[in-house]
Amino acid sequence: MTKDVTTLFYRPVMVFMGAVSVVITVYVLWLTMQNISLLRPGAEKFVGFDNYIRLLLDMRGLSALGRTVMFTIAATAIELVLGLAIALLLDREFAGKRVVRALILVPIVMTPVVVGLTWRFMFDPSSGMANYLISLIGFGPVDWLGSPNVAIFSLLIADIWQWTPFVVLLTMASLESLPGDPQNAARVDGAREWQVLWFITMPMMQRALLIVGVIRAIDSIKAFDLFYIMTRGGPALSTETLNLYGYIAAFTNFDISYALTIAMVLTILTNVALLAVYRLAFRPQKSG
Repeated sequence: MTKDVTTLFYRPVMVFMGAVSVVITVYVLWLTMQNISLLRPGAEKFVGFDNYIRLLLDMRGLSALGRTVMFTIAATAIELVLGLAIALLLDREFAGKRVVRALILVPIVMTPVVVGLTWRFMFDPSSGMANYLISLIGFGPVDWLGSPNVAIFSLLIADIWQWTPFVVLLTMASLESLPGDPQNAARVDGAREWQVLWFITMPMMQRALLIVGVIRAIDSIKAFDLFYIMTRGGPALSTETLNLYGYIAAFTNFDISYALTIAMVLTILTNVALLAVYRLAFRPQKSG
């Protein structure tokens, strides 16, 4: 049996990356079991799982976690649906197809800081374009970033605008790699276009869509720039996610151990959820 020599190239890298990840994770876990605070230098001591219990009883932290989950699910679902719809539209032949494909990818290359500032100006209650546009159809001004009931949806709009083209890009690549024979055979047998899409194209794209969803969910969970630039968690903590709460704990309250605990809990929950989705995407197909 011939040994695959290509393993000599990637195995050392995998071992090194795995070892570094384990060391960093263990070190962070150790730090979360201390009470390190920059306001009390030299007074650190081992507290065990006190920080985790504190987070479990912290209503602000639990609210931030729920808000993070809600934002991640909403952003990922909407971006997948819109991205798939736009990709299916762009998969057809029409005049200016290449120009449209190029323009729709512009939001991806913009930095989150620029996107956040742009949408912050657009949502300005007195001079923003958003209120001007809704005034044309008879609606009054909306305090997009100043209302606790509206601010999170304003952030959701900005995130969808920036990252839906990313879903479009990956979905288009998946569509173009699909074999055309099953679809053509179904059309010859009299299947309508929606039947071809629902019963043939979508099942073949299921795995690709799950992977795109995993990637977008990871990015949504890690979202920080838009929240910090547009609202900084306000108003009244209505847009504070667990990421932002961890930042405040570390760099406003200087409670380093508690901030690391927040980050560790978010990392564990994220990995468990995303690994479940990943296993669903790559589960073995039933034969027969």
